[in-house]
Amino acid sequence: MSSFTVNTTSARIIKWLFLMLLTVFSFQARGQDVISIDSILTLYDEGIVTPDSLNTIYQTRSLTDKEKIELLRVISFYPSSPDCIKNSQTLIELSRKTNDIDGLITGYINLGNALEQEGDFTGSISNALEAIRVGDSAEYPKRANSYNNLGYLYTKTKDYSQAKKYLRRALVLQNKIDSTDYRYLLSMHYNLGDVFLKNNELDSGYYHLQRSKKLASLLNTDQYDPYFEGNLGTYLMKKGDLEEGKVHLLNAAEQMVEYDDPIAAMEFYNLLTDLAQKQGDDELALLYANRALELGSDINAYTDLIDTYYNFYELSEASGDSDKALEYYKTHIELKNKAINLTTVQQMNNLRNEAELTKKEKEVALQELRADRNRTISIISAVLVFLLSLLIIGLFNRFKYIRKTSRIIEQEKERSDALLRNILPDETADELKAHGKVSAKQFDSVSVMFADFCGFTRYSQNMDPDALVKRVDFYFSKFDEIMEKYDLEKIKTMGDAYMCAGGLPFPSEDHARRMVLAAFEMADFVEEFKAEAPDDPTRFDCRIGITTGPVVAGVVGTKKFVYDIWGDTVNIASRMESNSEAGKINVSENTYQIIKDEFDCDFRGMVEVKNKGMMRMYFVNREAKVRSRESGVVSRKGYG
Repeated sequence: MSSFTVNTTSARIIKWLFLMLLTVFSFQARGQDVISIDSILTLYDEGIVTPDSLNTIYQTRSLTDKEKIELLRVISFYPSSPDCIKNSQTLIELSRKTNDIDGLITGYINLGNALEQEGDFTGSISNALEAIRVGDSAEYPKRANSYNNLGYLYTKTKDYSQAKKYLRRALVLQNKIDSTDYRYLLSMHYNLGDVFLKNNELDSGYYHLQRSKKLASLLNTDQYDPYFEGNLGTYLMKKGDLEEGKVHLLNAAEQMVEYDDPIAAMEFYNLLTDLAQKQGDDELALLYANRALELGSDINAYTDLIDTYYNFYELSEASGDSDKALEYYKTHIELKNKAINLTTVQQMNNLRNEAELTKKEKEVALQELRADRNRTISIISAVLVFLLSLLIIGLFNRFKYIRKTSRIIEQEKERSDALLRNILPDETADELKAHGKVSAKQFDSVSVMFADFCGFTRYSQNMDPDALVKRVDFYFSKFDEIMEKYDLEKIKTMGDAYMCAGGLPFPSEDHARRMVLAAFEMADFVEEFKAEAPDDPTRFDCRIGITTGPVVAGVVGTKKFVYDIWGDTVNIASRMESNSEAGKINVSENTYQIIKDEFDCDFRGMVEVKNKGMMRMYFVNREAKVRSRESGVVSRKGYG
């Protein structure tokens, strides 16, 4: 510890002396600067000179183009710098002017990283591809790092397939060019391991993590230790060792803040949020999520903010704050759409792969092009004559074609309207067509039902996929018919779970009664189908849960619309289903109070419910109460 203090103090003294010298020599006449650029960059490599100091030198001293390039290679490396994009563009221009391949490639890489920081992923990957093109054309010795950089950028956009492709290519190329450059190999193994961990390929991720740690030991450096520790924590967390993973992730996140790497720190805090949620500590999860948001907001880290806002959505949903949950989910979707809109870049990538020809192949292609030119002119002339004939015929048939096309357009419009009304309630579909968006609405009294098949997960793992889909479709199609019969709204399906609601989009008085009747009909259908072949394990029993209360309903998405509901009522309905039994209909106290005069119910007592404590639950019997108007005597009759 004392050695560390002495070294740090010495470094501060040297840094102070350097800054004093910089101040003095900034007043020297042109050509009389005493400290050379090479010496200054050496001090920077030793951690004595800061990037801000280099930027001051670049702005104040009279420099040659070569000296400017040397400084800009370092200054433009920091994407959080306000002048990073401008400095990277200047570096590209000067390097192209002086034919400096190293500076040109560095400029494209740094410009790409700066644009990624700004959320311009198309520009980011375009510049990374340009760095590869320049490096391959010149057979630049360090060109493998350009592939490494492109793989890293694809990781940020969550396109892990492309990320692995380019990182593997970087490793192969680097080993071919120079297998002793441990610094580049370390970065490539670390990035590849990071991709595998993010894609839940844990064993491969751990393997590359260990390879990068071994290379760091060969370089005799500990500067990468916080990154290693963070990824080790990720591996342990995803393996299920939450406590040990938490220790490593928290230590790594705090060190990343000290290292002034907020993006890495933010990623680890997002993982810590997930870990705390898995442990059921929502208060700690919220603390981690706020820390990630604080770091990300300062630097506009779009890709990492996607995960942060989704964490806030889950936490708000769990706490019952539906309004906040909806806002966080909308922000999550907006950022996600911005990050994933990479169609143009993928096309550029495909074009580049197809254009990877050798110089000899290009020359052959050029000779063939010249040989075909005269023949092409003749073909074009013949085509023009043919097209002119087609034009005359086309004008004759134009009126008929327009009429036919108009009919087709009208039919497609009708099909589109029908499809939209299948996805959304009629009122919601009309509002979306009229205004292009749908306002969220509060409903004070809605009955929500969850239905789930017992043992479905266990048996579905061994079922043929086609048979599995047909079986689920068989059940859910019948459930859809029942929803129409009782004028209820199907919300969505999640695996083998079926969710519906009554009392929206138009409020009604008897939605709880209709929901119970629909639940009985669903249960009867499932039971009758199972009775046909009782030994068939894929003919499942069904659990049903219902509750009644307020919800918020609205539409999310900009391209694929989804009508959904939020609120504590939804969570309670799910708990009613999970605490129900096969063939039974389990209802909450709220629903019981509404239907108790019409349906016979058995009080189950107080039942422990996750995140809710003790709740009163009732099984609804298949007998209904009928009260005689004259005598007031209650009798029973069976439903179905």
